[in-house]
Amino acid sequence: MFFFKKKEKLAWDESSFGQVKGWQCQALLEFPTLKHLFTSRAGDFNLAKHNLTNFPEKSVDKNREILCKNLDLLYSHLVVLPIKHTDKILILERDTPEITESDALITQMINVPILITAADCVPILLYAPEKKVLGLVHAGWRGTAASIVEKTVIAMQEHYLVRPSQIIAAIGPAIGRHKYEVGADVAELLVKACESDSILDTSGSKPKADLKQANQLQLDKAGVMKVYVSEMDTALHTSQLYSHRMQGKRAGRQGLIACLV
Repeated sequence: MFFFKKKEKLAWDESSFGQVKGWQCQALLEFPTLKHLFTSRAGDFNLAKHNLTNFPEKSVDKNREILCKNLDLLYSHLVVLPIKHTDKILILERDTPEITESDALITQMINVPILITAADCVPILLYAPEKKVLGLVHAGWRGTAASIVEKTVIAMQEHYLVRPSQIIAAIGPAIGRHKYEVGADVAELLVKACESDSILDTSGSKPKADLKQANQLQLDKAGVMKVYVSEMDTALHTSQLYSHRMQGKRAGRQGLIACLV
């Protein structure tokens, strides 16, 4: 049985940094050692170079530069995670030879902004303020089925001696269960990964899955006690967020950017 230690619906601030709009988790704003933002699509602010979108790469580079500048972060130090829907976790340190394909990252490096992008998949920020360890996770259904967020918590333990109880988790805007139909095989994998069928709505002809809840369950299983979940649904709030399910090639990608300072 899972017990959610802390879930606060009204734990998010709408934030504006010039033309860059988005949301910040209130619990994380208490720490001057961390900057973060879950961006919106306001102004068609696409942040990903993705083959399935119609956005030119030059506009993406410009948007990333604006994002860093407006948050007072070093664009020249920006690390963009190469998303591939895996369970691979990159340990970013001074001697890391290259940025390899991965869907999660952990680090203690300061003044290095980290960006992950998504449009329906779940962006997750993990922060351990006592150890000053940052983790970012991109969890689509494949990553969720592979327990990527739980594995990231374990990696923070193994590499930086972070206890799960020291971690604050913020689960950002992502697709909700109302529009996220999946096949029976995917539904089975997700239920197995979080050990609960409560993530499914089986009232229709096809099951619908709640990826945010699935990742929350995995965090709870891993021992993370402070979890803040955004209610923003990419499929329902398409004026504010990109949704690949709803917009197809017209969907850009919003981002989660975070940096230790």
